[in-house]
Amino acid sequence: MNTRVLFWLGLLVSGCESLAPTPRREAFQPGRSTPPGIALLFKSALDSGRIADALTLLGTPEGVPLPAAERYELLPELERLQNLLAGLPITALRIDTLAPGSAAVWLEVDYLHTLHFLLHRRDSLWLIIALERLPWRRPAVPVFPPPE
Repeated sequence: MNTRVLFWLGLLVSGCESLAPTPRREAFQPGRSTPPGIALLFKSALDSGRIADALTLLGTPEGVPLPAAERYELLPELERLQNLLAGLPITALRIDTLAPGSAAVWLEVDYLHTLHFLLHRRDSLWLIIALERLPWRRPAVPVFPPPE
């Protein structure tokens, strides 16, 4: 009888080992110091209606922040993007380091839309130098810089 109880107790304990919680990966925090952070910061600015803050994250390919006139011209395009994506959950995030000072980030929103960011580092901060929206099963739509 004792061996049978010990057998079942041992089986129960060994089975519970597989159910033990695994350590969670650290979540990315929105911020300007990392490529995924700036993509999340851009999305959170769109979610909260702060389009002017989202515009300050954009820059030229040389890594210089956009002049005010160019930011003003992009305002309707970002408002359109906000109407499409505001409030939708982020379902995937993928990062690719292209060079020591540049990176690409794909931010999937609600399984249907993907934002593709090209980022450039200036000093210790990152700027978005190109942004395009990849709708599901459709060709890419450039958002920034505007198509010529």
